[in-house]
Parts: sequence; C-alpha cells; structure tokens
Amino acid sequence: MNVWELGSVLSKSMIYIGMLSAIGGGFILVSSRQQPVWVQMIARRALNPALLLGLLGTCLFFLVQIGSVNQRGLSGVFDPLIGSILMETELGSALRWRLGGFMLALLCLIPINLPGFPLQHRGVQGFCMALAVLAAACFMVSVAVQGHSSALSVLAQVLVGLHLLAIASWAGALFPLYLLVSNSVAVADDRGAMADLLRQFGMAGWLMLAVMLMSGLSLFWLLTGGFGSLFTTLYGQLFLVKVAVVAVMMGLGALHKFRWVPRVRDVLDLAPDDASALQMLARSIRLETLLAVLVLLLTASMTSITGPYSG
Repeated sequence: MNVWELGSVLSKSMIYIGMLSAIGGGFILVSSRQQPVWVQMIARRALNPALLLGLLGTCLFFLVQIGSVNQRGLSGVFDPLIGSILMETELGSALRWRLGGFMLALLCLIPINLPGFPLQHRGVQGFCMALAVLAAACFMVSVAVQGHSSALSVLAQVLVGLHLLAIASWAGALFPLYLLVSNSVAVADDRGAMADLLRQFGMAGWLMLAVMLMSGLSLFWLLTGGFGSLFTTLYGQLFLVKVAVVAVMMGLGALHKFRWVPRVRDVLDLAPDDASALQMLARSIRLETLLAVLVLLLTASMTSITGPYSG
C-alpha cells in the first residue's frame, strides 16, 4: 500500500463515519426529540464532530485523488488543472453530492444549538426532518455515482444506496446510543425512557439488518459474477472478513435485544436503583461500535486498494 492508497483509505473512512453518523445518529436524534438533554448530548458529542470529520474527509479524499494522478508529491494535491479535470468525472460528482449532504446535515443541527431549544416546535421539527431526508438522499446518490457499482446497472446503484442507508441506520446509531445508555447509568430518571428507546431501536434493527444483508450479498454477486472469488481474490477475502465481523455485531445485537434490553426493563420494575444491566449493555454497545469502525476500514480498503475485478 503506497501513501496515496493509505490516504484514500483513511479519508474514505472519515467520509463513511460522517455519513453513517448523519443517518444513524439522525435516527436516534428523532427518536429522542422529546428529551432535550439527550438531543443536545447526541448533537454536541457525536454528530457535530462526526459531520465535520466527514466534511474534512470529503475534501481530503478529493485532494488525495489529485495527488495520486499527477504523482508530484504533497504539492501536487493542489494542482488546479488536474482538479478541474477530476471535477468533470464521477469523483467530482460524488464530491458535490457529499458536500451537499454534509451541509444539509449540519443545517439540521442549528436549532439544537440555539437558545430556547426551538427543535421542540413542530414546524422546526418538520423542516429539520426534511433536511435530514435530503441529506441521506445525497449520501445515497454519492455512493451510487462513484465506485464499482457505478459502472453496472441501475439496480446495482440502487442496491448500494440501500446498503448505505441500512448499515448507517444500524451502525451509525451505535455511538449515540452508547452515549445515552452511559448517561442513563448515572441519571436514574432517564432509565424508563432509555428502555423504551432501546426497544424501539431493537424493533427497527431487524429490518435494517435484513436490507443490509440482502443488498450486500446481491451487490457482491453483481460485482463479481458469483461467489467463486471469495477465496481466490483479495477483494473476496476482505469481504469474508467483513461478513465475519458483521456476524459478530449481529450476535451482539441479538444479545442486546433478547437479554440485556428485557433485563433493563425488569430491573427498572424490581430495583430502579440498580444500574448493572445498563452498565453491561453500555460495554456491549461500545464493543459493537468498535467493530463497526473495523467494518468501515475494511470497506474503505475494499473500495480503495483492490476491487472486484482484481486478482
């Protein structure tokens, strides 16, 4: 891996973190809109930094592609001629869609940081939700117009957009959820609402996982022509590792849904002051979040240093 490939992997990982946080974090934000303290915590400790990271990664990724083309060292990343040429390609198209998505997502957070918490007003909520939907649509288009699927059919482009939406709604919600669970460990008054949010997320999680798996496997089939390359190519081997990590994450998710979340509710009914179940759940969500970051790194590597058509 040369320096440009490394730069591509790291900057693309930053983009993925930003996009997943915008979609998944937005889902938790909407679910928590009746809890102003929760909303502000999610925005200030998760979404604000993640969206800025994604915005920075978007710019860095484009600059790295310029440097990779002209091979003139660090000074070459600012070559205006190469940059103008790349702006007319799928790279430029993806750049515009991602920049638009991050700007829309950041606009959604403005009411949260204003005095008086105007997000509680229905009109403001509707406006922000519309911006969030448009931001998610921009991100879906950005992954469809650039990458391996862009050279295939419209079906492949739709599948990659759905794959992003599904995995973002699940994996992107983990860190905000971890923040809320950790906070509920210390604040006993939040635990009832926390249990309701966990149950709501668990119900939606199965739909997210089903869409993620079906779209991911279908994409691999369309890109490689079958599953024969799973063991014979670097792309297939990375895909297997990615599937294995996702399987572990799914196992943790099932553990949350069928053990820890019901136990949180039982403890609330029998011993409201006992936070042990929430503590265990927080640790498990933290581990799942770290695994999600590993999946992002694997995905960035699959789309940067190798491809479905390489041996």
